[in-house]
Amino acid sequence: MIRLEILSTGEKIKRARIYKGLTLKDICENKVSVSKMSCIENNKVVAEDWILEYISEKLHLDLNYLKHDVREQIEENIKAFYEDEEVSNKIEEILYNLEYAERYEYYDLACKLLHILFKIYLDKEKYEDLSVIIPRYYDMCQKSKDEMLRVDYYMAIAKYLFTNREFGQACSYYTTVKKTLKEMNNRNSIQYAKATYNECACYIMLREDEKAYNMLKELEEIISLTYDSVLKGEIYQILAMLCISLGIDKFNEYEQKSLQCYGSNADKKCRALHNFACSMFENNQRQEGLAYINTAVTEFPKEDKHVLCDFLVLIIDTLIEHSELDLAQEHCDNMLNLAISLDNLVYIERAYYFKASILLKQNNFIMAETYMNLSLDTLVKFGTKTQIYKRYLEMGSMYHNLGEVKDAIKFLNLALQLEKKI
Repeated sequence: MIRLEILSTGEKIKRARIYKGLTLKDICENKVSVSKMSCIENNKVVAEDWILEYISEKLHLDLNYLKHDVREQIEENIKAFYEDEEVSNKIEEILYNLEYAERYEYYDLACKLLHILFKIYLDKEKYEDLSVIIPRYYDMCQKSKDEMLRVDYYMAIAKYLFTNREFGQACSYYTTVKKTLKEMNNRNSIQYAKATYNECACYIMLREDEKAYNMLKELEEIISLTYDSVLKGEIYQILAMLCISLGIDKFNEYEQKSLQCYGSNADKKCRALHNFACSMFENNQRQEGLAYINTAVTEFPKEDKHVLCDFLVLIIDTLIEHSELDLAQEHCDNMLNLAISLDNLVYIERAYYFKASILLKQNNFIMAETYMNLSLDTLVKFGTKTQIYKRYLEMGSMYHNLGEVKDAIKFLNLALQLEKKI
């Protein structure tokens, strides 16, 4: 349970005293000096246990409630945030706890709250909000002087960079994590395994296959050290993708091991199949890639339509990138119908945008323009300034390529005006 109001021990005493219409002298009697009680109420000194026991009897307050100070309340709330599946809707509560953590100089707790906030903003693509909290997060990590909290910060920044396709910079952060953990003699930790796995993923995305290949032995060693079956599955998945890229004949072995690690988790299995398909497309194995895409879509769980839409975004994006336009169109129509049934503007906008992208590649410029404008009209209802700015630039470029100079200038001007507000 998340406590919406955080009160120090002193604030609890003061509130209860005033509510009962008592003065400091009334509650102190000859047991505690008035000046000391005033300091306790104003958080200038910490009350001894005997004073709290006396006050709990005097004001009829639960002793455990009195002893439950600010730090303990924030710690309980952080635990609740981690366990809450709807935590992405609790931003105001997280910020409220963060304010208290900073006020009382609990920098370690502030780091944990900022880590939760960072993940929410990244998942929701709120890059403007991220740009605001990143310096604050860094500052709290420096003040906390806790190396593991710094590791969490580096991992968060690396994920942010990876998400934005800045693979070289992301790789540098993962390397820093590994170096830090080695210095702490913490090489067997989950964080070290994740950093190694993600470092290899960066090399694959950078097409630096030799560097990725040189990590094979380290990845296999990590598998033997970790008990996390999902992480093992991710590492086997990377190894399988390397086999595709480098022409090593152990793909089937690693593929099966990866899927076995995921057990009955169909979501993870289908995402792995999609990733295998991506590697196949990039290595001239188009038909095999299409077969894996079809299996992934067929076997992906259909119960949660929101999660299904998220998965279809990945599938459609991959198909468009590799010019499988007819199949992309088929899945796009399915996604649009799902999005409309959910009345979800984010998915509706994505579907319109994908339709426009497909039509542009098919040289159907009139219909592409229609869907691009539908996409923009939807995006302005929920998008961030950065997202809308990038779309204006894209619209300007599209009209420029179509020879529509007037419309191209219009959208480029809109982009310039919005850029000043970012």
